[in-house]
Amino acid sequence: MSTPLSARLDEATVAVRQVTVPRVGLSLFAALTAALIVPWTQAAAWLAVSLALEIWLRIATLSQARGGSVRHRARANFAASFGSISLWWLALGIMFWNSDTLAGRTCAAILVVSLFAITTLLFYSTPVMFLATGAAPAMFALMVLGRSDAQTWLQLAPVIMTLTLAMIFVAGRAIELPSAQAQQRVVNDSLHQYQVLADNITDIIARTDLAGVHTYLSPAAQEVLGYRPEELIGVARTSLVHPDDHPSALEAVGRMLADPSRREVITSRVQHKDGRWIWLQTHAKLVCEHGVPVGVIDVSRDITEQMAKDAALREAKSEAESATRAKAEFLANISHEIRTPMNGVLGALQLLESEPISAEGRELMRQAADAGMMLSQLLNDVLDFSKIEAGQLDLAPEPMNVGEALDTVIALLDGQARAKGVELRRETIGQDLWIIADPVRLRQAMFNLLGNAIKFTHRGQVSARLSVIPAADGQRHVRLEIEDTGVGIAPDAQAFLFERFRQAESSTARRFGGTGLGLSITRALAQMMGGDISFVSTQDQGSTFWLDFDAPSAAPVAALSVDDGLLEGVRILLVEDNPTNRLVARTLLTRLGAQVDEAEDGLIGLNMARDGAYDLILMDVQMPNMDGVEATRAIRSLPGVVAQTPIIGLTANVMTHQQGAYRAAGMNGVVAKPICIGDLIGEIARLLGEQQTAIAV
Repeated sequence: MSTPLSARLDEATVAVRQVTVPRVGLSLFAALTAALIVPWTQAAAWLAVSLALEIWLRIATLSQARGGSVRHRARANFAASFGSISLWWLALGIMFWNSDTLAGRTCAAILVVSLFAITTLLFYSTPVMFLATGAAPAMFALMVLGRSDAQTWLQLAPVIMTLTLAMIFVAGRAIELPSAQAQQRVVNDSLHQYQVLADNITDIIARTDLAGVHTYLSPAAQEVLGYRPEELIGVARTSLVHPDDHPSALEAVGRMLADPSRREVITSRVQHKDGRWIWLQTHAKLVCEHGVPVGVIDVSRDITEQMAKDAALREAKSEAESATRAKAEFLANISHEIRTPMNGVLGALQLLESEPISAEGRELMRQAADAGMMLSQLLNDVLDFSKIEAGQLDLAPEPMNVGEALDTVIALLDGQARAKGVELRRETIGQDLWIIADPVRLRQAMFNLLGNAIKFTHRGQVSARLSVIPAADGQRHVRLEIEDTGVGIAPDAQAFLFERFRQAESSTARRFGGTGLGLSITRALAQMMGGDISFVSTQDQGSTFWLDFDAPSAAPVAALSVDDGLLEGVRILLVEDNPTNRLVARTLLTRLGAQVDEAEDGLIGLNMARDGAYDLILMDVQMPNMDGVEATRAIRSLPGVVAQTPIIGLTANVMTHQQGAYRAAGMNGVVAKPICIGDLIGEIARLLGEQQTAIAV
């Protein structure tokens, strides 16, 4: 780093070099003027030496001109060359003075005063300093040298050179001294500020040597640790740190020694003077002198209270996770307990549809079936909410006719609408209604939107408009628009309409029923399908909800015809502990031509599977003695072709992770309870078709 004197010399070098051409011109002018006053030979000799000195000056200032780092030798060359030029001009002044003419002495005075002025003003820019160090010495030199003979100035040249360089040095020091004093003041002010900071900060600032012995601690040590700083000077840090935390602290120091630029954050327990343990978080950095590590400086903060809060949060999180697991287990259990008898009720009602019955009895049966489906949907909402919360709700896309899905939902809700005197209308836009989507989830979304519209409409009509139009990249844009003439939604309730467990009014549940989950679940389903739900509503006039999403187009798929004889000759083992469910399933399957054998639990089913040759096994999951999962694993371990028998799980446990576990155990498919006849027959047909294909291959 350059000193102020060096900087002044470098600035003077650049300034002097920049006026070389004017200075040479001035030398020519001065030589011509001198030829008129002194002998021309003396003037010519002076000019020749002057030009030689200018060449020396140019060579001596090359490093400053290039703008790189400047060595002290270069600065000395500049001072010598510039001093020589100055003395040579001083010689011209003496030459003029000794001419003993008025013109000569006038030129001498002007020349010498100007010479001292220019030299001095390279370092001082005020008139006072010019008069003190420029004009007065110049006049004094003229008077002394003027009384000497012609050779005196040559004899005094070394002295004058020394005085000139001394004057430059003194001038530089005079400038440098105030600057150094100012720098020292800045350093002292900074040290004072740091000391004030260290004395008042609540964190401990400490320094240790490489052995971990304290060499400095700030006053905060007394407040945090109970020790006065001087009590810990010379004390090893490890004597205060909990033994269990020693390894991590030593590893941090090792990492800093391996990489001196590294900063470490160390959390450890430190013993207070009163014996209790407190937590400190320490930010540490290695201190190096001349590249050699000499110690560690760190800042430590008491985080005992924060650690206690973190521990409480972890405990609360653990309790919440336990509560979530308990809730999931409860939902799984209650789902099974509700779905098992519901499966029997709905299955029996489906079978009664094919029995001869009076018109009044058929209407009662239909109303019972509708009520059962509503109850099933209510249970689905609760379970789906849990799945969405746990991130376990998955879609199962397949080719489907979206128009037929809407017809199915309308058929389910038509009785409810007619009972209230509400007209249910349907409109379809578009010819190609086949898309790839999850039919169960799409019907669920349709059911929720249409069911809500009917629920909140006392009179008038509910319209369902379905449009399926081509979109980009072979997609279809699907929009389902449900418009009603019901009670509408108040403006202040619209903001939280899609929030879970929220309904437009506190009395809504009492007046209309419902859990407050339907719209929340429907929006989640729509977003999973890549779409969303929006609405407009006017209180006391009605609402319009619309579901938008894009789906790939699909080729039409022939519907499975559930005719008598569909399963003719197929041997099926039905493993189910509930007698009603066994009755429903046996009746359905035998009507389709299947030969059905029954087992009351998994152990009996295993023995029957081992001894008999069955084309398919329907396996309930939760049963006494041996459950369906264990029985499936046992069957898969049997020798021969028995182990390859297709197995369909019948379960009321419909959580995604549960069905995944059943498939992992060896089940080829899973059908959820309450069992839909179409779903069961479709799964049976799929597996028997795959089996026939495998045999053919």
